[in-house]
Amino acid sequence: MMLICIIVSLLAHLISADECFGKVDGVYEVACRSYVVCHNQHGTIHNCPDPPATNTVFNSNTKSCDDPARVPAPCGMWQDCTLLADKRYADITRNCTSYYTCHGGTYFGHNFCNPGVVFDEVMQICNWPQNVAPPCGTRGTKRR
Repeated sequence: MMLICIIVSLLAHLISADECFGKVDGVYEVACRSYVVCHNQHGTIHNCPDPPATNTVFNSNTKSCDDPARVPAPCGMWQDCTLLADKRYADITRNCTSYYTCHGGTYFGHNFCNPGVVFDEVMQICNWPQNVAPPCGTRGTKRR
């Protein structure tokens, strides 16, 4: 058990450090419910409080957790997952540059793809547009 804790701690450190590589000190969005505070290219990941105490998401304008009603899309959006299968779904309204997760009829928020890639619902990963079928990608379309 101790070994698992050490590995998880090490992975969290590596991920947060990678999030800050080449960035100036500041607060950066990682996902709708988490952010990283970068200082000297080292980062600490923070999560917005979980319900039922409070239901907040990261507000990129204020650089803090906030009520979703005051947060711009996609983090301020809510998706109805009651009739959807358990999986990740491309957010077509955001040109597939983000996706949301549904599980057990519960909406678990939005996450973002890195610049230049879109969400591939078939593979359940962010992928190059040429590898993803429309409407998110260009696979199978003719180039002019």
